[in-house]
Amino acid sequence: MQTQISPNLKISYRQEGQGTPLVFLHAFPLWSAMWNAQFEEFAHDFTVLAPDFRGIGETSAFEDEPSVQTLATDVAIWLEHLGVEEKIILCGLSMGGYTALEFARAHGDKLAALILADTRADADSDEARQSREEMIEFATTNDGRAVAEKMLPKLLGETTQRENSQIAEQIQQLAAPNTGENLAKLIAALRDRRDSTSILAQIAVPTLVIGGSADAVSPPDVMAHMAAQIPHARHVVIEGAGHLANLEKPADFNREVRAFLEA
Repeated sequence: MQTQISPNLKISYRQEGQGTPLVFLHAFPLWSAMWNAQFEEFAHDFTVLAPDFRGIGETSAFEDEPSVQTLATDVAIWLEHLGVEEKIILCGLSMGGYTALEFARAHGDKLAALILADTRADADSDEARQSREEMIEFATTNDGRAVAEKMLPKLLGETTQRENSQIAEQIQQLAAPNTGENLAKLIAALRDRRDSTSILAQIAVPTLVIGGSADAVSPPDVMAHMAAQIPHARHVVIEGAGHLANLEKPADFNREVRAFLEA
């Protein structure tokens, strides 16, 4: 599906089911199809929605300076355009998690609950920013599949890489339609995102902080520290998963999300 928000903004998205809105925000360098297992699990009980970020799928690319704030604003405008008036359950993984935190900062009154998956609240360190710069340079001369392939050691846990080559291929296929030019803009947005640590104590809704035990980007100790700063948060570790827990261990991920939603 896609909707024309304004002359300069079109957003592609997926929607299934009926009930309380459950919104999933995808990771880099993927798109909303990364949530297929979650649609299958939750569309029986919720209205499940998942947009594509700027430059992904049929969604318009950035016109101005790329930023995570823009991504969060897009989500709010998109929901309003769809006529979603009920408070939402918002789940973001990695880049989607950064965006979910920005959404909580600006639109906390629209949240019923929050799920932060394989993400972190702090801004990039100098070392991480340098790594982003190198990825921007790589992305500008490569396609989405090549970007995903280069990132696999960070995206997947060692066990997954060793024992499940199908997941690696799935990730590369999910990233393949994305252009390097648009991915480079998203990397710049991630590099320049602001620190959200200061808003954690202000999150007033039930929150699930969930991530893989082998996540090298958002390790369990980082996520536990983040959860400890959110008043109504629960921290769960998915054993054996890396940075894409919902893809590596979909049954475990879905079970923990459902337990949180039914609590």
